[in-house]
Amino acid sequence: MSNVNVLDASAVLAYLQEEKGQNRIEAALDAGTCWLSTVNMCEVLGKLCEKGMPPQEAQATVNDLGLKVINFDADLAALAAFLRVRTKPIGASLGDRACLALAQQASKTKVAPVVFTAEKAWARLKWPFKVVVIR
Repeated sequence: MSNVNVLDASAVLAYLQEEKGQNRIEAALDAGTCWLSTVNMCEVLGKLCEKGMPPQEAQATVNDLGLKVINFDADLAALAAFLRVRTKPIGASLGDRACLALAQQASKTKVAPVVFTAEKAWARLKWPFKVVVIR
């Protein structure tokens, strides 16, 4: 079974903004394959631009990370929708559920995902994959 690191937008932003937990993301990036859903990519790009980074620079910054960007297709949309009830107690947003759905989908294949996030509440629920809270 191969391993993959699934990154939440909060994890990518912690790395890019040199916040607490950035070393854990740097280690994940150095270790190999890291996945990011297009929904989480949208969140990252939006936050970078909100902080004043020009759009082309924000795009280049994310591209330079070497992440495998996974399209949020109909199957992932359905998984994220089905997670809504389960994750309501932890206040999971659509972006949160997009990340969790990607990890859940990967765990049904020959991939052992590890999810990196700054969202401590995610660890309160049981998942078929490992959740690493970076701070």
